[in-house]
Amino acid sequence: MRPRRLIDPRRWPSPVAFVVALIGVFLLSGVVVSLAIQLMGSREAFAAAKQAALPWLFLWRWACYAALILAWLKLWRPRVLARLGEDRDGGEAARERLKRLESLTLVVIVGIELFNVLDWLGDRS
Repeated sequence: MRPRRLIDPRRWPSPVAFVVALIGVFLLSGVVVSLAIQLMGSREAFAAAKQAALPWLFLWRWACYAALILAWLKLWRPRVLARLGEDRDGGEAARERLKRLESLTLVVIVGIELFNVLDWLGDRS
């Protein structure tokens, strides 16, 4: 392997790029939370501020989901379907997998938000 291939993330295998990105997101999240705790003075103050902001964070996440869904439907999905049309079978098998992937993505998003809402409602009592 040449060193140039190791430096350029576009040439990494997908699982490696995913793991590196995931580790980067976790590290960045940890830095942001630790800075917020430092700015607020204690973990308890941070937890209270987070609890007070939960409804707004819920709305923010759904706005982000809506933006991603619109971008997928208007920008990226037509490109993907056009590329699938170039397959040997006309993309029929890939279209079925794409539908299943879209459905599973929606189920995961709704599941995550359902658990977030249940956690939020459980903390109120």
